[in-house]
Amino acid sequence: MKKSIALLVLATSINAELYAQSEANKSFEVPGNIMINRRFTINLDKGNRLQLEMTDITDLSVARNIDSVLQVFFADIAPMKDSLADPLTSKRIDYFVDDKGRKKIRFQQFAARGASFLVSKGELASLRTEQDTVHIISAINNAPDPEDIVSDKNSRYFHYTFFLNSVNELKDYFNNNTLNEKLNTLRNSINDKWQRVPGAGTYLLKKDNSISAGKPRGFAHNQSRDYLTLLGSASIQNYKNYFVPSFSVGARITLSNNARTFKREIGLYWEPNFLFARDSSGKLKTYRNDFLTLTYSQGGITDHDPLKPFSFSADFSLGWLQRRRGEVFDKNTFRLGLGKIQMLKTTVEPCLYFNNFFKGVTPGIRITQFF
Repeated sequence: MKKSIALLVLATSINAELYAQSEANKSFEVPGNIMINRRFTINLDKGNRLQLEMTDITDLSVARNIDSVLQVFFADIAPMKDSLADPLTSKRIDYFVDDKGRKKIRFQQFAARGASFLVSKGELASLRTEQDTVHIISAINNAPDPEDIVSDKNSRYFHYTFFLNSVNELKDYFNNNTLNEKLNTLRNSINDKWQRVPGAGTYLLKKDNSISAGKPRGFAHNQSRDYLTLLGSASIQNYKNYFVPSFSVGARITLSNNARTFKREIGLYWEPNFLFARDSSGKLKTYRNDFLTLTYSQGGITDHDPLKPFSFSADFSLGWLQRRRGEVFDKNTFRLGLGKIQMLKTTVEPCLYFNNFFKGVTPGIRITQFF
């Protein structure tokens, strides 16, 4: 009993520590409700690089004033000078400025996970193989009117991430004006030609190939907030003691909010159902009964990308028997679906068949495969 209690206390303390650590990490990240719309990478020399992320492309006019940002940053981390001196540890600095101008700094130092050496003139010298990282995140006050479709309620942010062989090299780029020149080139040439790198999923800015992005102009997400999709599917369901296969074709419109955190989907489908039953003479016949089905879903968007599945959703469907053959389905039959379980492109949906205002109610299960 004592061992069980000790194990429970240990597990609880571990979970609490992991939760606290996760919450601490979030305080040094762009808030989860903020959508990053643009992302660029700038390759510097010696394998160093800068990744720039922002809410809207117009924020580049603010983010390119990197010299003034770094000047304040260097002043704020000056007390860490001695901690930055160890050449064999990798460092991470998180620097966060919120929308009220309050600053938070976190410094982490990591010992090498293994020993690496450089052989020079027959002698071994310790070698560090992991880069330092510097994260500078800042809210933008009095942001210019957005060009992209973004929420007008949330703050806007930019995020610099530096990957450096040594954090001390950041001052060199500041002193020689490299970063300022690169960001000015990006700002002035953002609408110029971008060249696709075959097989790499990357585009290079033609004017300066050291500047790259996952998509031309740095789009980080699908920018189509609302769109129409044509869909086809095949289903199997039961109706009373009958096995009923069907297929459907139709269209679905997706409507998302500006922040791309919530979307609604409305679909309309033609759905022929095929019943196999014996007629009055005992002969097996096939009857096609056509439903017209309306669907509605609403819920959260995964990763601010409306093309991705819901992160959570509520679903509803209503089918109306508008072409009846045979005597199996009653006249004025409706099929009501409430909720579904989705696994990739396969859904399982409980449903109710009824006619004439919920007379003759029959439960059923539909399994649908979308294409």
